[in-house]
Amino acid sequence: MISSCNQIETSAPSVVFEESTTASIESINEKDLIRLSAIFASNLTDKEVLNEFYGYSQLEGNEGELEFSLKRVFESNNNQVSRKKSSIVSVFKQQSENFRIQSGGYDTEYFIDFIKANDMEVLAPYLARNFKLEEIDELTISWWTKEMEDEGLKKDPNWKGETPAFKIKLNENLSFDQILEGLKKESLEIFMVSDDYAMKNPTIVFGAFDEGLYDRSFEKSRINKENLSLVNVIPSDAGIPCAQVLPNDVVRYFMPQFRILNNTRGWPSGNYVTMWVAYGAYNLATGGIPALGFSVNKLVTMKKVNRGDFDWKSNFLNQPILTHWHESNVSIQLIFAYERKRHTLSQTVTSISSNPTSGLSVTSTTTISQVDAMLYGSQHWFRCPEINGAHKLDVGNGSFGGNAIWQMNGRDGRIQYTLEPRLSRL
Repeated sequence: MISSCNQIETSAPSVVFEESTTASIESINEKDLIRLSAIFASNLTDKEVLNEFYGYSQLEGNEGELEFSLKRVFESNNNQVSRKKSSIVSVFKQQSENFRIQSGGYDTEYFIDFIKANDMEVLAPYLARNFKLEEIDELTISWWTKEMEDEGLKKDPNWKGETPAFKIKLNENLSFDQILEGLKKESLEIFMVSDDYAMKNPTIVFGAFDEGLYDRSFEKSRINKENLSLVNVIPSDAGIPCAQVLPNDVVRYFMPQFRILNNTRGWPSGNYVTMWVAYGAYNLATGGIPALGFSVNKLVTMKKVNRGDFDWKSNFLNQPILTHWHESNVSIQLIFAYERKRHTLSQTVTSISSNPTSGLSVTSTTTISQVDAMLYGSQHWFRCPEINGAHKLDVGNGSFGGNAIWQMNGRDGRIQYTLEPRLSRL
């Protein structure tokens, strides 16, 4: 028996089967989810099926982590990477021709409907990253429901997540009925798994995670290449004091490095980060009269960071925070949030702007909101202190690449990042 690494006391789950029904599927049924996991446990002994599973770690946005939508695969009947006929679907359907399980009420179409109706997905956070396909000789098959997460968080707000599972040896080529029988008679042991286990043992989890896999809009660079040109950049080590910045100088503001320090949801869910910048500036309107403009830009929208990936990332934000931090803009505000179901983020954002004609300062305020999100934190940054080198002053978190490391602490996790102004004298 593998014991849980969490503080919540748990006992080994028992598997109880009842007859399936071909009635309309309205909500996820854990007994059917266990059966579905058993079906795939038998299918994954097929090398082509396992190859297709592994291939999904190469999908855009996955960054080497194996996760994909079963629903999408069964709707298209295609391998979403190669665009060829899906081995997952083919082998799944062949099983109904080879055998039928009388006691389990096995029906291929019923489970295909189950996959589609519940938007079934697959998560395997460490499988492709930690294990080479040719070296795997056994797999741990696990399943997840929202009720498991709700119950865990009810007992412990800091619950790190765990799911029931069983293990198969790939060379045994067990059929669905043999796996099902083993689960019923407990010759196949049911135990609890979490991050610590999955890091060391190849593990695949089936469930309706509501991650929207394949449906997310992965971040693309939206900045014109001309705006990214860094010709005539003043070396940051040399620098120019803010008072010596000329009106035609372009000051871009960057976030060179970013990382998360904790998973923000329980195993096996991923981490999704959103980032905004709020800024204001005076512009010459019609007739040469300065007019205040105030903007809130969402720079990153639900961008995935792989579970357990706490390394620094130089490409998390693939554009400047500001393409030009104008002299009239005294301060900006950065806001970071992470995905958290059934929570709504509401945050007041402000920016201080200085009228270049009168020299008077004005504070602009608005409120941003996002559903299914919680706040990491928000912070104001001031133009002249940043240009004068405040971005290099260690605030207790050390430095990276010569820049100070800043940290925000949310309820469920922490992030760190560095900032850097870069000035071009055109």
